[in-house]
Amino acid sequence: MRDGAATLWPVFRGSLLRNGDRPALAFGTRTWTYDQLSRTVAGAVGVLDGAGVRPGDRVVLLTGNHPAFPVYDLATMAVGGVKVPLSPALTADEVSGIVARVRPRAIVVSPELRDRYAGLDLTAVERLAEAPAQDLPREAGTSPDDPAVIYFTGGTTGQPKGVVHTQAATVTNLWAHLLDGGIGRDERLLLTTPLAHAAGLFTLAALLRGAYARVEPGFDTAAALDRIDTDRATWMFAVPTMIYRLLDLAAERGWRPATLRTLQYGAAPISAARLRQALGRFGPVLQQLYAQTECPNYAAVLHKEDHLRALTEPELMGSAGRASIMCELSIRDDAGAETEPGTPGEVCVRSPYTMRGYWDGESGDRFHGSWLRTGDIGYLDAEGFLFLVDRRNDMIVSGGMNVYSIEVEQALLTHPQVTAAAVVGVPHEDWGEAVHAVIVGDAEPGELAEHCRAALASYKRPKSYEFAAELPLTRYGKIDKRALRLPHWADHHRGIS
Repeated sequence: MRDGAATLWPVFRGSLLRNGDRPALAFGTRTWTYDQLSRTVAGAVGVLDGAGVRPGDRVVLLTGNHPAFPVYDLATMAVGGVKVPLSPALTADEVSGIVARVRPRAIVVSPELRDRYAGLDLTAVERLAEAPAQDLPREAGTSPDDPAVIYFTGGTTGQPKGVVHTQAATVTNLWAHLLDGGIGRDERLLLTTPLAHAAGLFTLAALLRGAYARVEPGFDTAAALDRIDTDRATWMFAVPTMIYRLLDLAAERGWRPATLRTLQYGAAPISAARLRQALGRFGPVLQQLYAQTECPNYAAVLHKEDHLRALTEPELMGSAGRASIMCELSIRDDAGAETEPGTPGEVCVRSPYTMRGYWDGESGDRFHGSWLRTGDIGYLDAEGFLFLVDRRNDMIVSGGMNVYSIEVEQALLTHPQVTAAAVVGVPHEDWGEAVHAVIVGDAEPGELAEHCRAALASYKRPKSYEFAAELPLTRYGKIDKRALRLPHWADHHRGIS
C-alpha cells in the first residue's frame, strides 16, 4: 500500500480532482459536479479552519439530509478532524449529552435545525460558500491509526455508546462498500434514509468511486418510485418496511423499474413471502447486507445470485448471507469456543474495519480475542450461510427453554391476515417468561393459535396476543421491542432489557 492510501483525505481529494465535470451529488433541484463539489468543500474547509478545527478535533454534523452533511464530511477529512454524525431525531438534551462527552471544536447545523438546538454553540450553515479548488489542503495531518469517526449507537437501553473507527479502518470499509455493494463508476444512487447512518457511508462510497448520488430529505413511497424513473437510478438502499410500501404501490400502479440494478436492503428481518414478491416485481436486483455500527454495513451479504437460488431453495430466504469479502464470521459459545455448523451461538466477526473501541468506555467484553461479539444469536450452515435466530437480549427463556423471537415472528407472518408481528417475553409466575405477540393485521387470536400449532413447538407458541395499528420503531427504523416489553415488566426484574 502506498504512503497515505490508508487515510481518508488523500483518496477523496484524488477523486474530487480527477472526476471533473461528472455529476457528483444532487439534493432537490441542485446538482454538483465534482469540480463544483471541490470548490464547495474548499469553502467549508475555510469555515472549519476559522473555527479552529485541527487534526484530532471532533466535528459534530447535525444537518439531517442536507447538502451540508457530505460537504462538511469531506471538509472534516481535509482538516484532519474526527466526524461525529448525529441524527436530528435526537432531542436537544440527547445531543447536549453527546456533545458534553465528545467536546467538539465545531457543531455544523443546517438552517432548519438551528432553532431546535439553539442552546448549543453552533456553526450554522446559512449557505454553502465556494473557494478555489486549489485551496483544498494536500495533507490532513492524520495517520492510519488516528480516529476518523465516532458513531453513536442506536441502542434502546442505557446511554448510547460512541463507536470509534480509525482512518485506515474507514478507508478499508469504503472499499468493501464498492466491492460488496457493487458500486461502479457509472452508478446512480438514490438514498432516502438518514445520512447520519448507513446512507452517509453509501454517499461517501459513491464519491470515492466517481459515481453520482441523489439524496432525498426522507422516504416517500410515491416520490421514490417517481425518482427512480426520472433520475434513472441504478442503485438504492431500503429497509424492509420501505420495500413493502414500494411493492404495494408498484403493484397498484403496475410499475416495474427500468434502470434499477441493485436494491440493497438490511437493518431488520424481511418476510420471505414479501421477498418473493419483490423478486417477481423488481427482478433479480435484491441484495441483503448484515452488519452493525461496530462493523459498518458489510459483515455478511446475501448476493443477488443467492436470492435467485432461494427461489428453488426457500430456506435461503431466511439467511443473512455469507461473510463479505473483507470479513470472517464465526459462531461462538459463551466460553468463546467455535460451535459446529448448525449449532446456534453468538455471531462473531473479524475484519480490518471492526471498531477500535468505544469513545469513553470499556469495550473488552465486546471481543473474544480478535473476534467482535455482535450480540446476535445465529448459526452457520455447511456452506457458510448465516442464519440469525435472535438478538441475545430478545431471546425468551420460558420454562428453561430458549425461544427465539424471530422464529416465532416468521411463523406468524406466514398468516395471510398478519402484516407485521413482534414477539417479546412477558413475566410468568411459573415459567419466568411467556411468549407474547404484538400483531398488526385482522387475524383473530384463535386463528393465530391454530396457525402456530402447525408451525411451532408448544413452548414457542404465543400464550397471549395484543393488536396494534403499527409497531413502534426506534429512530433507526428497527422494531422497538424494549418499548413493547416495558409495560409488562414495570413491576418485575428481567435482568436484561
